[in-house]
Amino acid sequence: MAANPIPEKVINYNVYNDTDVLVGVSAEVTLPNFEAMTETVSGAGIAGEYESSTLGHFGSQTIEIPFRTITDKSFSLMKNSGKSIVLRAAQQSYDVAQGKTDRRGLKITLRGQPKGLNLGTMAVGGLTETTNILEVLYIKIEEEGRTMLEFDKLNFVFIVDGEDILGDIRNMI
Repeated sequence: MAANPIPEKVINYNVYNDTDVLVGVSAEVTLPNFEAMTETVSGAGIAGEYESSTLGHFGSQTIEIPFRTITDKSFSLMKNSGKSIVLRAAQQSYDVAQGKTDRRGLKITLRGQPKGLNLGTMAVGGLTETTNILEVLYIKIEEEGRTMLEFDKLNFVFIVDGEDILGDIRNMI
């Protein structure tokens, strides 16, 4: 029986714009959090209450992209209007059956609106850690060309592992 590879880590990554031009050298990117919108359900026949998630609906999502120093690219992201930010990464896993280290490509495409710019700090011999903050309206995560997640808030699309979660609902409204 073949064992599944053990996912280990991101080897390296870069930040690009929608025309595959390198945006800058980034540090650690904080990816968006998927926190479902919920409503408390209680009433007759229910022993207490529970939080009911609204299918395919999530709260505000942001991404923080820090750069080592202040560059013109940080300011170009402040005027970003509908353009994509693409994170391209190489991930590492260990194939137990083969006894070797494997690599997989990861691509995260994001679109959103500028939400903030933290210019960071200024110190002799130090990094500014200038950080752009974007409100995420669209995200697509692909591994080796396979779409694992696609979420488009404004076009009512939520695809997880190939399943269009909101497809039936889109057809109802």
